[in-house]
Amino acid sequence: MSLGLRIKTLRRSKGLTQKSLAELVNVSRIYIQSLESNRRLPSMKLLKRLAGALDVDMVDLVQNPYRDSSGRLLLEEVLNSREPVEIWYRSRKLSRNEIQLVQKLIDAALSDWDREDG
Repeated sequence: MSLGLRIKTLRRSKGLTQKSLAELVNVSRIYIQSLESNRRLPSMKLLKRLAGALDVDMVDLVQNPYRDSSGRLLLEEVLNSREPVEIWYRSRKLSRNEIQLVQKLIDAALSDWDREDG
């Protein structure tokens, strides 16, 4: 899992926009965008500020686990992983296409729930 995707996933899980995260850590939205797309790497000072803004330990931010410090499974990180990750369901390994279908179903359900709440 890339650092950029980890930052993006944690940001979204906190309900933050790129702009709001940028304001919290005192950088530009474009800089956050470049971090999330892995075009830039943050300094140690910025990593510390990012970890604080995202409510994770700095170690958890730079490590590659699929769980956050509270033990929650970060499914978006698993589904979007560029590393070879096998996803199994009912004793069957899912193909990349099946994983993408599962992701589309989750996105559709969440979108539908958001419309119901709004």
